[in-house]
Amino acid sequence: MFDLTRAQNRTHLRRLVPVILIGLSLTVSGCATIREETCEQFETNRKDTDYGTQYQFSESDSETAARNFKPLPRGANAVVRLYRIHLDPPKVKPCRHLTIRKEIYLQQSARLNRTLEEVREIYTSDGALIATKTESVGDRLRTSGYYTGETSLPIPENAPLGKYRIVSKLVLKMKKNSRAIVLNKTSASFQVLSRQ
Repeated sequence: MFDLTRAQNRTHLRRLVPVILIGLSLTVSGCATIREETCEQFETNRKDTDYGTQYQFSESDSETAARNFKPLPRGANAVVRLYRIHLDPPKVKPCRHLTIRKEIYLQQSARLNRTLEEVREIYTSDGALIATKTESVGDRLRTSGYYTGETSLPIPENAPLGKYRIVSKLVLKMKKNSRAIVLNKTSASFQVLSRQ
């Protein structure tokens, strides 16, 4: 009886493998597709989405960065030694999200009474500013160290096709002094393609 069960399992497996292979080939060839979210669904979902940057502190990368970068200069309140953004995908269609990934190595005084903001600006290829977003990030970047972050940028249905540039700045505001100090800035480009 044990051999009969094993034989039945092999027969069942032999029948299942071609079905899986056919399904994979149809998906790859485009005959079977995963249903795409409509622009109406995208806009509805967008209203309930949190677009705040989620940061993660990395202790091991902080230790490595501390060995490779200069220490915080005497008398300085804060310094951003590394600030990079990467966009994924670099070409995106309307009614989709563009993922912004960030790397930051921040050094700051432990007794610093400050506000830390990230200002994100979006420019067209001819340099026209079309959007600005300011996000308070001081509560997520509390200590000196290496952080990675990620957020999404929604591309609306009516976004004009073409190339764009995101400029992101880390800005320090001292509680006593309202003057903003740009600690570092970075930029990256992306392109909006036709939805068809």
